[in-house]
Amino acid sequence: MSPAGERRLLILDDDALVGLLVESIARLAGVATCLTRAADEFYVAVDNWHPTHVVLDLTMPETSGEQVLTELVTRGCNARIIVASGADAERLDRAVAQARASGLDVAGALPKPFAAAALRALLV
Repeated sequence: MSPAGERRLLILDDDALVGLLVESIARLAGVATCLTRAADEFYVAVDNWHPTHVVLDLTMPETSGEQVLTELVTRGCNARIIVASGADAERLDRAVAQARASGLDVAGALPKPFAAAALRALLV
């Protein structure tokens, strides 16, 4: 588990620039970060790093964000989930609703492109 009060953000985004941007914004907000670009390394971090927050991209080449959300349910993840995507708003809303219905703690959606303030507001 993370030390009491420490926010730990695990990022899964196949786009290196977007991942680095999210990481930079979070670090400036005082949040510890772990950036992953593939689902396999993400799952290792979920199990071993115990994030308090997750930023998850819906559109990735090897797997879909929806599949990752399903796996997070299976693993009993209790981190606050931020679903990020440049996909259409309907897909983003559907993924958020499905994750909430599955019992995940969803902080909200982060449509790309996004402002730093929008990400910081979800990292509470």
